[in-house]
Amino acid sequence: MGGKTNMSDFGKILELNLTTWEQREFPVSEENVKKYLGGRGFNSRLLFNYTKGKEDPLSSHNPLIFGAGLLTGTPAPCSSRYTVSAKSPLTGGIGDGNSGGFFGPEMRFAGYSHIVFLGRSKDPVYVYIEDDKVEIRNAKHLWGLDTWETTARIQEELGDNNAQVACIGQAGENLVKVSCIINNLTRAIGRSGMGAVMGSKNLKAVVVRGSGGTLVKNRAGAFGILDEMKELTLTDQSFVLFRKNGTPGLVDIYNSRGVFPVNNFQKSYLPDATSICAETFKEKFALKSKACYNCVIHCSHFYEVEGSHKEEGPEFESIGALGPRLGHSDYASILKANHLCNRFGLDTIGAGDAIGFAMECFEKGLLDDGQTCGLDLSWGNTDTEFELLRMMALREGLGDLLSQGSYHASRILGRGSEDLSMCVKGQALISADPRGLMGWGLGYAVANRGADHLRAHPVVEYCFTPEKAEEIWGTAKAVDRMATEGKGKLIKWCEDVRALADSLGICKFFTRTAYLLPEQLAKLIAPVTGLEFTADDLMLIGERINNLERSFNAREGFSRLQDTLPKRMQLEPIPEGPSKGMTIPLKSMLDEYYEARGWDVQTGMPSPEKLRQINL
Repeated sequence: MGGKTNMSDFGKILELNLTTWEQREFPVSEENVKKYLGGRGFNSRLLFNYTKGKEDPLSSHNPLIFGAGLLTGTPAPCSSRYTVSAKSPLTGGIGDGNSGGFFGPEMRFAGYSHIVFLGRSKDPVYVYIEDDKVEIRNAKHLWGLDTWETTARIQEELGDNNAQVACIGQAGENLVKVSCIINNLTRAIGRSGMGAVMGSKNLKAVVVRGSGGTLVKNRAGAFGILDEMKELTLTDQSFVLFRKNGTPGLVDIYNSRGVFPVNNFQKSYLPDATSICAETFKEKFALKSKACYNCVIHCSHFYEVEGSHKEEGPEFESIGALGPRLGHSDYASILKANHLCNRFGLDTIGAGDAIGFAMECFEKGLLDDGQTCGLDLSWGNTDTEFELLRMMALREGLGDLLSQGSYHASRILGRGSEDLSMCVKGQALISADPRGLMGWGLGYAVANRGADHLRAHPVVEYCFTPEKAEEIWGTAKAVDRMATEGKGKLIKWCEDVRALADSLGICKFFTRTAYLLPEQLAKLIAPVTGLEFTADDLMLIGERINNLERSFNAREGFSRLQDTLPKRMQLEPIPEGPSKGMTIPLKSMLDEYYEARGWDVQTGMPSPEKLRQINL
């Protein structure tokens, strides 16, 4: 790894204490870029440094860190992403969310790669950043507004519709553990309860406006990669799928494998999924394609629900969590529920999971009449779904219990409901049943932020050829979704690669393609930064980031005991569909994973030798 770049080339870190209003700035060093790149990687380093362990996630001692990736806002393709990190109120471990749109690039245009919020404001505030000007402004008049109202009010006050706003709705204000941060109205920092951490600081919004740009060392080389990407979008299967259908196209993919959860994972197959497939969405609702900053895929859509609303979306996860997991396949109702989540600032996955948990509890007689607040929690009752979303955001009645997320709600409710919470480490599973996707199941179990598909995002399990699997992981069975052999090595590899995408600030849909491979990712960095990385350099960085996050969790008391899956996944076979009869055996895969990581197999802990080996 070589190349010399001035420290200021990588942006500045803004540290802002909301208690004292003190602020300071310092440059991102080349040393930290070479160790962590930026975005999620450097966020995790900062979070580890700013905490000592055992902090209450909703106290003033928990920092909230906004971090743009190393390539965010540059000519690199799909370079829109930024990460928000803190200790998670859902898991008690490392937490973060990642979002696209235009907020992250605007941070870089204002000169900042990372913003660290410390302390807690006495009164509601929002932070306004315009290049070198940083102001803490009164937000009492914004408290109680939803995310759309907040965005519109701030832009109106500034007289600038291009000001980029990341804000919380009522859910974040009320410290709902499944709350999120919203930018560009529909782009969510969705997982890990980052909205609640922001609300705990009385921080309603962060607003950025920049008149600068990002330094590009080799403009011809950087724009040459864009030209290459334009060609790839016409031929690469993943690019073609996402450009045509967006993530709603995944409904058919997962349902055809029999891993699309229905009724809180009691089933995982819809005999007729055409009512919520991508073609139905495009025919009935979609108006035009939408894209994030510098995107060559254009996976999103702008849509309209007649008599209701217009907005951008939806994502596959929102479709699954707010529809089939709750017992219905009514597209218009799914889109309305998605709209409510965006405005209240609720994570669609966490909110859908909590409601699905409540509906199964109701089905099994675990909720009494006093707890249901007169609501009919039968499967498929969309009126109840809409009302529960409102009640969760405002923490009213049954919504107060569900606002904790299904894991914490089940521990409060008891009565055997604990087994009905489809969570790992407190975080909800996505709409892909691990009983028919062994690698995904292992990825959920070991993910540092809990039940997380994006930490590994192992699409290689069904996209790579057996020959490629043999080359990388030593066994062709690694890409057999129903086999366990090779999955530990596969997930370790995938986690390290995915950490790179999050730390570079590029979209994971971009890295579903040929640019999944580290040698391809290395090609993106040099023209922009002037730094040369080999594939091995990058894989070491990815390994370092995952070990750092594991070490954060170990400091909080996590061990192998937390690397598990709900009992349903391990003991109850899928009842019907293409994956009928499947459960997921974890032990052998966990052993292989820890061995691949060089961690203690009994405890799941990184050894001091491993940490020294990777310069941590």
